[in-house]
Amino acid sequence: MKKKDKSKVTEVTVKGFFRGQLINNETGKIEGDTGWRQNKLSTAGLVNIARLLGGVAGSYIVGYACLGTQTDAVDMAQSVLTGSVNSYRAITTSTSGAATLTLTASFAGTSLATTVNVNAVALHSTNASAGLIALQLFGTNATNGSSSWATNQDFNLTYQLRFGTA
Repeated sequence: MKKKDKSKVTEVTVKGFFRGQLINNETGKIEGDTGWRQNKLSTAGLVNIARLLGGVAGSYIVGYACLGTQTDAVDMAQSVLTGSVNSYRAITTSTSGAATLTLTASFAGTSLATTVNVNAVALHSTNASAGLIALQLFGTNATNGSSSWATNQDFNLTYQLRFGTA
């Protein structure tokens, strides 16, 4: 068997990262910050990225972000975020650097009925629990020791999909 010349191969990588911040909607002060955390692209999300590159019928773009109460470990075959909170929010997209897609969404605490514990973030293609693209838990230590989200706080989410070569 002939060895492949690895100098002629370009490996493409996609890494997802997110950051969530709780902002006091009266003072504008940051009251919680997850810091940048690596997320997991779902199996369906990776397949979809490949399909988008090829213009394959049925492929979809990221359109919505969601927060949830999920505490179970992320399963790459998972198709929805467990326990969505405060519905889905449309995302705003931009690019930066050589190959980074940045997606942002803001969730208003004033739409909450009461304080909730948020443990997970996700990207979806629709606002109907379908087309899961990326998901990650951030647990109870993400916001200064608590994932508690109060009605006087907004949750600002930034996701990045960073493309590169290995």
